[in-house]
Amino acid sequence: MSAADPPTTAPAFIPLEANPELLTSLLHTLGLSPALAIHDVYSLTDPSLLAFVPRPALALLLVFPISAVYESHRLAEDALQPEYAGRGPREPVAWYRQTIRNACGLLALLHAVSNGPARGYVEPDGEWARLIAGGRG
Repeated sequence: MSAADPPTTAPAFIPLEANPELLTSLLHTLGLSPALAIHDVYSLTDPSLLAFVPRPALALLLVFPISAVYESHRLAEDALQPEYAGRGPREPVAWYRQTIRNACGLLALLHAVSNGPARGYVEPDGEWARLIAGGRG
């Protein structure tokens, strides 16, 4: 386990299905403009399947199975990196540390909405705006 991983004793979310309609509803409820939505991507290389993805695509969240080999490699790679210590409104990105197990999808959504062009679609009075403000402080 790296310093970035929540301990096995940390609270855990029940793993959820990566359902685009459900995730889009959650994003809108939290204050993301209805102009954006989550869509499934069925291929990263097949042009006919990529044609189904509306443009512009502002973020890509990858869901993949984790194997023992992958996890071992990731932990070894992470051990060589210093823990990110940036904080405050002058940081170029908002960064949220995962402290709840099985929350990686939610954290990925939070990072995708808080940074990059999707941030321009956050409604100023919603929960997302408050989360982003807190993530930079």
